[in-house]
Amino acid sequence: MSDIQWVYGLKPESLTVEWRDRIRELFLAETSEEYSDSSLLSLNIPEWDGNLMLIDRSSYPDASSLKGLLWSKPFKEDSTRVVAFVIEKGFQSNGHGGRAWSYMQKKMRELGKKFVQLEVKCSNIKAQEFYRARGMEIVSRIDMYYKYEHGYMMRGRL
Repeated sequence: MSDIQWVYGLKPESLTVEWRDRIRELFLAETSEEYSDSSLLSLNIPEWDGNLMLIDRSSYPDASSLKGLLWSKPFKEDSTRVVAFVIEKGFQSNGHGGRAWSYMQKKMRELGKKFVQLEVKCSNIKAQEFYRARGMEIVSRIDMYYKYEHGYMMRGRL
Protein backbone atom coordinates (compact mmCIF):
# COMPACT_ATOMS: atom_id res chain seq x y z
CA MET A 1 0.00 0.00 0.00
CA SER A 2 1.44 3.37 -0.94
CA ASP A 3 1.69 6.36 1.36
CA ILE A 4 1.13 9.41 -0.85
CA GLN A 5 1.77 12.84 0.64
CA TRP A 6 2.49 16.41 -0.46
CA VAL A 7 5.75 17.67 1.06
CA TYR A 8 7.67 20.93 0.88
CA GLY A 9 9.05 21.29 -2.64
CA LEU A 10 12.63 22.25 -3.24
CA LYS A 11 13.89 24.57 -5.94
CA PRO A 12 15.38 22.79 -8.97
CA GLU A 13 18.98 23.67 -8.06
CA SER A 14 18.58 21.86 -4.73
CA LEU A 15 17.58 18.59 -6.40
CA THR A 16 19.91 15.91 -7.69
CA VAL A 17 20.12 15.16 -11.40
CA GLU A 18 18.07 11.98 -10.79
CA TRP A 19 15.23 13.99 -9.25
CA ARG A 20 15.33 16.59 -12.02
CA ASP A 21 15.28 13.76 -14.59
CA ARG A 22 12.16 12.38 -12.86
CA ILE A 23 10.51 15.82 -13.09
CA ARG A 24 11.33 15.94 -16.79
CA GLU A 25 9.85 12.43 -17.20
CA LEU A 26 6.64 13.56 -15.48
CA PHE A 27 6.31 16.57 -17.78
CA LEU A 28 6.88 14.45 -20.87
CA ALA A 29 4.44 11.71 -19.80
CA GLU A 30 1.66 14.02 -18.63
CA THR A 31 1.97 17.08 -20.86
CA SER A 32 4.00 15.83 -23.86
CA GLU A 33 6.36 18.73 -23.20
CA GLU A 34 10.07 18.02 -23.33
CA TYR A 35 12.35 20.07 -21.09
CA SER A 36 16.11 20.05 -20.82
CA ASP A 37 17.83 20.02 -17.46
CA SER A 38 19.11 23.54 -18.12
CA SER A 39 15.57 24.78 -18.78
CA LEU A 40 14.44 23.42 -15.40
CA LEU A 41 17.35 25.12 -13.71
CA SER A 42 16.58 28.43 -15.42
CA LEU A 43 13.03 28.68 -14.03
CA ASN A 44 14.24 30.65 -10.99
CA ILE A 45 11.92 28.82 -8.60
CA PRO A 46 12.46 30.15 -5.07
CA GLU A 47 12.47 28.19 -1.82
CA TRP A 48 9.09 29.14 -0.37
CA ASP A 49 5.72 27.79 0.72
CA GLY A 50 4.35 27.90 -2.84
CA ASN A 51 6.24 24.73 -3.80
CA LEU A 52 5.14 21.16 -3.16
CA MET A 53 6.15 17.67 -4.24
CA LEU A 54 3.78 14.67 -4.21
CA ILE A 55 5.80 11.79 -2.81
CA ASP A 56 5.08 8.09 -2.44
CA ARG A 57 6.78 7.54 0.89
CA SER A 58 6.89 3.77 0.36
CA SER A 59 9.55 4.22 -2.34
CA TYR A 60 11.30 7.33 -0.94
CA PRO A 61 14.17 8.43 -1.26
CA ASP A 62 14.25 6.99 -4.78
CA ALA A 63 13.42 9.65 -7.39
CA SER A 64 10.65 7.39 -8.72
CA SER A 65 8.75 8.26 -5.53
CA LEU A 66 7.92 11.65 -7.10
CA LYS A 67 4.32 11.50 -8.32
CA GLY A 68 3.55 15.20 -8.68
CA LEU A 69 4.89 18.72 -8.47
CA LEU A 70 3.58 22.22 -7.83
CA TRP A 71 6.06 25.04 -8.38
CA SER A 72 5.11 28.69 -8.12
CA LYS A 73 6.89 31.98 -7.69
CA PRO A 74 6.09 35.55 -6.78
CA PHE A 75 4.70 37.49 -9.71
CA LYS A 76 4.21 41.21 -9.53
CA GLU A 77 3.56 42.66 -6.10
CA ASP A 78 0.23 40.98 -5.39
CA SER A 79 0.33 37.77 -7.41
CA THR A 80 1.71 34.27 -7.62
CA ARG A 81 2.49 32.53 -10.88
CA VAL A 82 2.15 28.77 -11.06
CA VAL A 83 5.10 27.69 -13.16
CA ALA A 84 4.49 23.93 -13.02
CA PHE A 85 1.66 21.75 -11.76
CA VAL A 86 1.78 18.13 -12.86
CA ILE A 87 0.53 14.88 -11.33
CA GLU A 88 1.20 11.39 -12.64
CA LYS A 89 -1.91 10.02 -14.36
CA GLY A 90 -2.49 7.20 -11.85
CA PHE A 91 -2.65 9.76 -9.04
CA GLN A 92 -4.95 12.26 -10.76
CA SER A 93 -8.63 12.68 -9.79
CA ASN A 94 -7.93 11.47 -6.24
CA GLY A 95 -8.00 14.85 -4.50
CA HIS A 96 -4.22 15.32 -4.59
CA GLY A 97 -4.38 18.34 -6.88
CA GLY A 98 -7.12 20.01 -4.86
CA ARG A 99 -5.19 19.55 -1.62
CA ALA A 100 -2.05 21.06 -3.13
CA TRP A 101 -4.00 23.97 -4.59
CA SER A 102 -5.73 24.71 -1.26
CA TYR A 103 -2.43 24.62 0.62
CA MET A 104 -0.78 26.93 -1.92
CA GLN A 105 -3.71 29.37 -1.77
CA LYS A 106 -3.61 29.50 2.02
CA LYS A 107 0.13 30.10 2.14
CA MET A 108 0.03 32.75 -0.59
CA ARG A 109 -2.79 34.63 1.17
CA GLU A 110 -0.69 34.59 4.35
CA LEU A 111 2.06 36.29 2.33
CA GLY A 112 -0.36 38.98 1.16
CA LYS A 113 -0.81 37.66 -2.38
CA LYS A 114 -4.25 38.22 -3.91
CA PHE A 115 -4.10 36.68 -7.38
CA VAL A 116 -2.79 33.57 -9.08
CA GLN A 117 -1.85 33.23 -12.74
CA LEU A 118 -0.74 30.34 -14.94
CA GLU A 119 -0.58 29.07 -18.48
CA VAL A 120 -2.36 25.95 -19.71
CA LYS A 121 -2.59 24.21 -23.08
CA CYS A 122 -5.73 25.03 -25.06
CA SER A 123 -6.29 21.29 -25.46
CA ASN A 124 -6.05 20.54 -21.72
CA ILE A 125 -9.76 20.80 -20.92
CA LYS A 126 -9.44 18.76 -17.72
CA ALA A 127 -6.90 21.21 -16.26
CA GLN A 128 -8.95 24.21 -17.38
CA GLU A 129 -12.01 22.75 -15.59
CA PHE A 130 -9.90 22.19 -12.45
CA TYR A 131 -8.76 25.82 -12.48
CA ARG A 132 -12.22 27.21 -13.29
CA ALA A 133 -13.64 25.29 -10.33
CA ARG A 134 -11.13 27.24 -8.23
CA GLY A 135 -12.24 30.62 -9.53
CA MET A 136 -9.82 31.13 -12.40
CA GLU A 137 -10.79 32.42 -15.83
CA ILE A 138 -9.14 32.46 -19.22
CA VAL A 139 -7.75 35.95 -19.76
CA SER A 140 -6.09 35.52 -23.14
CA ARG A 141 -4.81 33.05 -25.69
CA ILE A 142 -1.05 32.88 -26.14
CA ASP A 143 -0.15 31.81 -29.66
CA MET A 144 2.27 28.86 -29.75
CA TYR A 145 3.16 29.22 -26.08
CA TYR A 146 3.87 25.49 -26.07
CA LYS A 147 6.06 23.71 -28.57
CA TYR A 148 3.19 22.44 -30.71
CA GLU A 149 0.11 24.37 -29.64
CA HIS A 150 -1.45 27.50 -28.25
CA GLY A 151 -1.95 28.17 -24.58
CA TYR A 152 -4.32 30.13 -22.40
CA MET A 153 -3.30 32.49 -19.67
CA MET A 154 -5.64 31.98 -16.71
CA ARG A 155 -5.96 34.28 -13.72
CA GLY A 156 -8.03 34.31 -10.55
CA ARG A 157 -8.22 35.41 -6.93
CA LEU A 158 -6.43 33.42 -4.28
